[in-house]
Amino acid sequence: LTNVFLLWAVPLLASVVPHNSLNPDTHLAVVAVLGGILEVILWVSRRSKELRLFLRHMRFLTPSVRILFAVALQVLIFTTCSLSADDVLLLGKASGLSLPADWVGKDFVVDADPSTLVWNPKTISVILPCAEEREYALNTVKAVFDSTPPEVLHEIIVVDDGSNPPLAQLFAEDKRRLDQREKCKLKIVRHEMTIGLMAAKLTGGKVATGDAIAFFDCHCSPNEGWYKEVLQQISANPRRMVVPAITDLDMDFFDERKDSQVNAKCYLTFDADFKWFDDASDFIPTISGGLVVMGREWFNMTGGFDEEMHGWGGENLDQSLRAWLCGGEISRAKSARVAHMWRTGDPRTGSRYHVRAAPTNNRGRVAMAWFDAFLPVYRGGRVPEKEVANYAHVKQQLACRPFSYFLYRFRKVYIGGGVIAIEVFSLQEKASGMCLDRGTTAQKCVGEKNRQQLFQLGNVDQKTGTCCSGLRAYQSNDCWDFWDQHGVHWYPCDVSGSNGNQQYHILPDGRIVKGMDGECVYVDRGSKHEVRKKKCEELQDGEGIFEKVNTFEPIEYKIYKEEVERHRFAELLPDLPDD
Repeated sequence: LTNVFLLWAVPLLASVVPHNSLNPDTHLAVVAVLGGILEVILWVSRRSKELRLFLRHMRFLTPSVRILFAVALQVLIFTTCSLSADDVLLLGKASGLSLPADWVGKDFVVDADPSTLVWNPKTISVILPCAEEREYALNTVKAVFDSTPPEVLHEIIVVDDGSNPPLAQLFAEDKRRLDQREKCKLKIVRHEMTIGLMAAKLTGGKVATGDAIAFFDCHCSPNEGWYKEVLQQISANPRRMVVPAITDLDMDFFDERKDSQVNAKCYLTFDADFKWFDDASDFIPTISGGLVVMGREWFNMTGGFDEEMHGWGGENLDQSLRAWLCGGEISRAKSARVAHMWRTGDPRTGSRYHVRAAPTNNRGRVAMAWFDAFLPVYRGGRVPEKEVANYAHVKQQLACRPFSYFLYRFRKVYIGGGVIAIEVFSLQEKASGMCLDRGTTAQKCVGEKNRQQLFQLGNVDQKTGTCCSGLRAYQSNDCWDFWDQHGVHWYPCDVSGSNGNQQYHILPDGRIVKGMDGECVYVDRGSKHEVRKKKCEELQDGEGIFEKVNTFEPIEYKIYKEEVERHRFAELLPDLPDD
């Protein structure tokens, strides 16, 4: 009996010892010490009167009964070791135990205080996934080398994703001979076939040996000193991913363009896409993809990327959710500027590669792997659940939270910004009896049957800090934007509310006022019922007076409310930021 108990002692201890360190050796050492203490206790207890009496009675049982008893004991202990985080919490509630709110895993504390995780990274491995980038790959390596001191630059890993000719040949033919410069620390890893961006990133991440890993696109130019704030931020929290300030690359000089725009922040949509936005917070819901830095240990703990994704797109959404749901976070480093080549009308910026691997539905994989309760409102092609079975290990190992935690963590975006509608409605003008839709003319009102006529409020009102300051199409990412001679145009919603073109307010009297120009929307009662705007004081005979009809509470908001209540986020996480 003692041997059976000892057989499962270490797994049992492994399930209850908090893992507050990124160093697994420390955790195993603690378990080993506690296991030794337990063995001593059991050795002493065998000499106790009670245990001797128990074992004496066991001797009178038949061998088969004793075997059954031992097996039952093993199953009991093994089941205890195999409990998930939610199982532990449920058992605690049922038994009246008071369990800490941050108890979410067997050996990983998802809410660990960053002060207990502090480390001191000093070196960076820069990974460049390159598919037919040719001269841009060479220029990017040179830019990284020039902008990063040798004591920080651990290595530059170029992952040649099936380029023809191979990048090693181009580096050898280049007069600068970056491949022979010792301080450049260049390493080239090659895929013989073009598999795709995320596969190339994963290959580079697996062979990197620096303290931190920086993923850059193969057409970038970092500014001098880009690494300083990045290292400071991941030093403060080794579970943090850091996004630099992404600026515009001047193709003529392969450097940051003068008067460049700066981008860093995106948010995730329900069609598993991402949209740019900006606000005062330095936390980022979703990375755009190509440019991000993180600790190597954290990259490995989260599994890096979905190894079954091919092609381009989706890996940024997956990696963002791995961070926020599994104990990490994402922030921006404003002083770390990296110029990036955008795909524009300039023929020099066009892609030149063709993925040879079998295509995969990357967005569908992200939704199936992470959306859980919100999967019914995913707007896109799905994949079978069995196809994302490779996510199970990381989700179990890190005791990842439900998708609703991500939405609640950024509730100023998803609720305050109107991504999740609280109310859906059609807008019917009283004078014409016609309803607005997503075109430039009003149509006969038909209710919920016509999704083209369903609206919701959207975008943060910067005066109040709450929703809303615009009109958004239901189950869409687009809002009313600018007007021209053809009428109103739709454009991706600026959830921060800073886009003046998207300022529309429905007044209590039913008028829809655009921005601060004093113009109101109305339906021209001509044959086409075109939607127009004019000075509000010029409205007459009931023109431009709209009322909400066919209103209902959307399923997205119903699910959100149920999930927030079920997981008790407001109660357990009272200090959680909302942006």
